Amino acid sequence: MKKHLLFLILSSLAAFPLYAEDEGDPSTYCKQAAELYEEDDIAGAVEEAKWCLESLEQIQQARKSDKFKEEIAGWKRGEVKQQKTMGFSIIETKYTKEGKTIEVSYNSGSGGMAAMFSQMGVAGGGKKIRLGRYSGMVMEQGTRNEILIGLKMTPGMLTLASNNASLKELKAFAKKFPVKEIDQ
Repeated sequence: MKKHLLFLILSSLAAFPLYAEDEGDPSTYCKQAAELYEEDDIAGAVEEAKWCLESLEQIQQARKSDKFKEEIAGWKRGEVKQQKTMGFSIIETKYTKEGKTIEVSYNSGSGGMAAMFSQMGVAGGGKKIRLGRYSGMVMEQGTRNEILIGLKMTPGMLTLASNNASLKELKAFAKKFPVKEIDQ
C-alpha cells in the first residue's frame, strides 16, 4: 500500500514542470553538474544535469511556440498553450477563419512517436501526403479531418485537425504552415 501511494505521488509530481528559485541561465546548472562530477558527487551531478536539461528544454519550447505565426493564409491564431509532462512537450493552439477552426498540436519527446503514428495512419486507412520536404498522413473520420506530419530534425509530430474545415482547406493550410521553422 505504501509503495503504491509513493508511486502515485511521484507520478503526479512528474506532471509538473521543474522551476528553480533562480530561473536564470541554464549554463549555471550545467557548470554545477560538471563541477559536482569532478568532485565525484555523481548523485549531485545527475540532479544538476536534470535542471540543466529542463532549463534548456523550456527555452527550446518557448522558441518553438514563437514560430506559430499569428496568421496563416487568412487563418488567425488563438492563444498558444504549452505543457511538459513526463518527458513530453506539447504546444497547442487554434486557428480560426470564417467560423471554422483548425486545431494545431506539436508533440515531442519520443523519437519513435512520429513513426508510430504514421504506421497507425496507414493501418487506419490514412493516405500519405507530401508537404514540401515533409511527409504526412491524411486521416478522414466522418466530419473530422486530420493531417499528421512527422518531423525530421526534432523528434516529434505536428497534428492539424478540424471538425468543420474541408479537407481541401486543411491541406491548403498545411502547405502554408511553417513546418520547417518549427522543426529546428
